Amino acid sequence: MMRILLCLVLSINTYASVQNDVLTTLWHELGHPPKKIVKKENDQRNYPNTLAKKEEKKVMPIKEKELSPGQRKIEEIKARNRKLIQQRKVESHASDNIYDQYRKNLSDLKRQTTTTLASQKNMINKTRERWRAARDEFLKNLSHYKENTFSLESVGGNFQRAPLKLLSTSTPLSRGEDYYVVKNAFKVGIKDQGKRPTCSAFAGASAIEIMLRQNQSNVDVSEQYLYWSSKPYCQKSPCSKKGSWISYAYDNSINSKGFNIPSEGNCPYNSLSRPGNETQIPLSSSCQKGVVKVDSYQKISTSSKIIEALEKDRPIIIGVKLSPNFYTTSGIITYQDSLVGGKMDQHASGHALLLIGYMKLPKKLAHEGRVCYITANSWTQGWGAGGYGCLSEKWLTQYKVNNPFLALSKVRSL
Repeated sequence: MMRILLCLVLSINTYASVQNDVLTTLWHELGHPPKKIVKKENDQRNYPNTLAKKEEKKVMPIKEKELSPGQRKIEEIKARNRKLIQQRKVESHASDNIYDQYRKNLSDLKRQTTTTLASQKNMINKTRERWRAARDEFLKNLSHYKENTFSLESVGGNFQRAPLKLLSTSTPLSRGEDYYVVKNAFKVGIKDQGKRPTCSAFAGASAIEIMLRQNQSNVDVSEQYLYWSSKPYCQKSPCSKKGSWISYAYDNSINSKGFNIPSEGNCPYNSLSRPGNETQIPLSSSCQKGVVKVDSYQKISTSSKIIEALEKDRPIIIGVKLSPNFYTTSGIITYQDSLVGGKMDQHASGHALLLIGYMKLPKKLAHEGRVCYITANSWTQGWGAGGYGCLSEKWLTQYKVNNPFLALSKVRSL
């Protein structure tokens, strides 16, 4: 029992650490300043706005019998003047101390901000150091990933072109002030599709697993099966056409009478391609041992619906064409950067990704929209920020394909 509890604690800590590392890196890459430091509720320090008045010297009264009425009047005026002068001196002194305290507080705030920024940069540098080995390996294999992009429209069916517009300023971002992440999205790690055009199956599998984690299920589903299930024309006889669109596999599961999607353990993924046999049939008999079923998903075609689905904790599978800046990004993918460096790569084609949240853009990137969409890729932790990135609204409007985005809404497991 203790071993199980220890593994659970380590798993939770690892999940939280990965999420923090990725979000902090993306936040920094966008050019946001560190979080503002505010006075905590339990901060008992006093910031006086006034000083105690000094005890005034007593003015010895002059016996009236020694003064005439005129003289007494003069002495009263003098006494009032002395009191007024003394009061103004105290107020002036207090005012100087108020400004001194203000300057000290401002200096403390600047120092704390500088310390926070330095700490943030240090954490990001350590995180990137951990990711560096994976990135070096990814860059060595980049050509394989490029070669396994494909035309999503040709495998997804005939869809009418539906332009995606930028998020309206009237659309509320009601969940989270700076960013929002689909619940348990980081509990599903970044995977590697290898040398096969199976990105859609990987995005679809990760979406299922995120939904399962929300239902306290830790099933790891089979990408091998989902790729086969999403290619209806390659299930009985071998074919060579690359790629698939996950909606076919989802529809098969919805129409299935029982649980049809097997676990990774029963139907393991083969990262190496088999020329002329894309679905690598025949699948083993254990691939028919279904443990998961998709009940429903929603087609998404507008930016407001993207936000709405994410805030309902529904991951979204998207199809895009890849711009030159996508491949070697450090995490942030913008339309403006996609215009730098000339024409599209000759291998550039379609690719499927999974949206798991959004992050507000700083004012300097307002021309890119209001948010960027946090995305999980299937090209190892060497791509982007540990395998994650953030697509600006404008980039997505320019590079989306005609295939409708798919927001998974309900899944079940045995």
